[in-house]
Amino acid sequence: MLIKFYLRARKIKKVFLANFLGNNFLKDKGLLKVLKEQFVFGFTGRVNVLLGHNDQYLGAVFQKDGKIIHSEYEGFNGKKALYKILFDDIDDETSLKFLIEPEIISENIQTFEYSFDSLYEKVRERYPIYSKTRKLKPPSDIRLGVSSVFVIKGEKILPEEFDVLCNIVSSPRVGDIYSNSLLYDYEITNYLVSLRKKQALKVLEPVMNEV
Repeated sequence: MLIKFYLRARKIKKVFLANFLGNNFLKDKGLLKVLKEQFVFGFTGRVNVLLGHNDQYLGAVFQKDGKIIHSEYEGFNGKKALYKILFDDIDDETSLKFLIEPEIISENIQTFEYSFDSLYEKVRERYPIYSKTRKLKPPSDIRLGVSSVFVIKGEKILPEEFDVLCNIVSSPRVGDIYSNSLLYDYEITNYLVSLRKKQALKVLEPVMNEV
């Protein structure tokens, strides 16, 4: 009974967040609130991302004169890292803490540039898509392959779908496909769904551990 209540509460929360993405609600919560405040102050430095229960360092968001210019998170860099932090924070599935650290930022570190308002518009646009595709993401330990029948047919595919197929050939494990691709997670999921509908994919047998 408690489990059902918990799951229902999480579902209500996600619907609530999705409905409120159209206004200023999320600007006053979590990392978005921190970035907004530092943007107003013209902050230069880093916002360290820590695991809530033990302060383990997970990554950072870098700002220069208030603008968001780079991010690192759990082995990812750039925009992909930034959106992973933001979406993890919004979902609240990973308890995160944020520590502001003034620092001289080298120009060499910059990989993008967002004002707070432009970043927030991107979050409003992308979070509903991310939330919708999460349940479609395959388990990380599954191994995928490219169907030989699909290759022989020579069906046309999008450049992004081709990139996903290349990643599958290089490293069939789903977790690695997501880690190695420059695409956002929700984009990879959408292209995997599209490729599955085109019968381009097959599930490989698990690799048995050597004795």
